[in-house]
Order: sequence, then structure tokens, then C-alpha cells
Amino acid sequence: MATTSAPHDPTAANPTIIGNTLEADDHDDAADSALGDESDAGSATTSLASSIMRYRQENGRTYHAYKDGVYIFPNDERESDRLDLQHHLFLLTFHGKLFLAPINENPLHILDVGTGTGIWALDVADEYPGASVVGIDLSPTQPKFFVIDDIEDAWTFSPNKFDFIHHRMMVGSFLDWPKYFTQCYDHLIPGGWIEMQDIHYPIKCDDDSLPDDAPIKRWSDLMMEASAKIGRPMHIAHRYRDMLKDAGFVDIQEVHYKWPTNTWPKGKPEKELGAWTLQNLLDGLHGFTIGLLTRALGWTVQEVEVFLIGVRQDAHNRRIHSYWPIHVVYARKPEAKKPVES
Repeated sequence: MATTSAPHDPTAANPTIIGNTLEADDHDDAADSALGDESDAGSATTSLASSIMRYRQENGRTYHAYKDGVYIFPNDERESDRLDLQHHLFLLTFHGKLFLAPINENPLHILDVGTGTGIWALDVADEYPGASVVGIDLSPTQPKFFVIDDIEDAWTFSPNKFDFIHHRMMVGSFLDWPKYFTQCYDHLIPGGWIEMQDIHYPIKCDDDSLPDDAPIKRWSDLMMEASAKIGRPMHIAHRYRDMLKDAGFVDIQEVHYKWPTNTWPKGKPEKELGAWTLQNLLDGLHGFTIGLLTRALGWTVQEVEVFLIGVRQDAHNRRIHSYWPIHVVYARKPEAKKPVES
């Protein structure tokens, strides 16, 4: 995996960087001696209105009650544990780094959008003790000093405030991405950075080992169909670069990674990445699916549960050499132009 510094010429063409490659292990059914047992990877505001603090229950899961229905995934303990696991997955991908953008060494204000459990924000606060780190989310699952609010609304933060605005796994979260990126631009200091770390649907495979009728492929397609139907598409990360450019950002860099669906690739690091990716999917599969398919596509709970049996089987199948594309896009707000002396 590789990282890169932003180019000095903001008008230069910036090709996409390939962060990692995968090669299938010849021993499809063998135990992963290079890795060990796959199961090892498993498992503010001062006062808030009671309506914000309440959760809504649906199909055995809990969801945010504030701005009910805006975010399509649950916020219960199962999901919180998965988010913390996913944080480790990103650390593996970035070789211990929390982000790729070359922010200044002494940032004063950092915003973590969709902070979830707050684990990234807490880690970045440790790394930059001089910075004021704010996490914002719709759900009160994070530490009490973070902000519970809808980032799609008009921002209450001061313009030109943040040195860095961080996002992770925000596909399916916004109705109007161009408007959102404009708000980010307006609230970054001149020279400040924005970074998106996101999955990009559909599931991919570089050989012919993923059949067109595979349940996991159909699941991926259904997630795209359902999210598009509610106006919050999950196949949007490939457009981040162009939308950031349209919003006025420069020095745009894009890095692509591959998260193998299980331990099918060769190499211990690749197998470890696959083991954690598999656990992340298995832990989140029900939560990812139940709300979208029942609300948007009219499936029954029983239909979803039966369908997911095949998806889980495919996720474990090491003969299927599939992976989840991960796109990291970061960009800079231009420095303020100095006035021309007369």
C-alpha cells in the first residue's frame, strides 16, 4: 500500500494511485497457516433534548430518532462494535495512519463528520493534542462532548474555521453532495484539507470467479438499487474527485485500495486484511441490509433473512476472488490570494 503527498501544481493532472494489489492464493481450501485461525480477527452540546437522545426500534435494531430515517443504518451496540472493528481495518489499510491528506503539522480545528463511536476523533485528538477536535453525528452513541446534529442542515460553525474535515464511509448519507462539498469548502481555512475514505459499490472481481448470479453480487446490486431509490446512492465515491473540483478544491489526489472479501489472496498482510474485511461484513450485513431492503424495496424481514444466508456463504467462499473497492480522495482549499499592492 502506498501514500502520496499532494502535488505542488494545483492545475496538474493527478492520476489515480493504486494503493494495493491482490493475488489469489493457490490453496483455495487450505487452512491459512500464514495467518492463523480466521476467527482471530473477529470479535457537544451541553444539554440535548430528549427527542435527540431517544432511539427508534425497527426489526430488532435501533436507529437514530433525531431526523428519523435520514441515516439508513442502525446505531445499536452491534453496529458500534462493528464501527470500532472497521477503524482497525482502516489502520491496517493505511499502515497505522489515520488519514492520507498532508495537513499542516499544528492544526487548530479538526471536524470528523459522521463520527459514529468517536474512535477516529479520539485517536486524532491524541495525535494532535493542540487541536480542538469536533465529532458530529445524528446518533448519541459517541462521547458526550461531541455534537449531535444533521450536517445536511445549514452549518452553525464559523466560516473558514477548520484545518481538516474528515469523512469515513459516508456513502448513502447525503441527498445533495455538491451542496455539501460547498459547505465544507466554506468552512475550511484557506489551505485546509478535506478527505473522503469510502467504499465504492459494486463488489469487484478481477477474474471470472464471481458468478453473475452469486448472492453476494446480487446483494451489492440491491444495495445500489435501494440506496438510489431513496436518493442517497452508495455508488458515489467515483464522483468525489469531480465534485470537489467543481466546489473549488485543488491538489486533488485519489488513492484506490482493495479489501478482499476473505482470506483468498496470497500473503500474510493480504490475508489479515481479508479476515478483518470478512468480519466487518458479517458483523454489519444484517444492519446494512434490513432497513434498505424493507423500506426502499418492500422486502419482508423473512425474505431478507433467507437471502442473507447465501450472501454469508459467498462471503466465506475462498474460491470467489472478490473485493470491495476503497476510494480515498483528499483535496485542499486554495490559499487566500494576497492583495496586489498599488
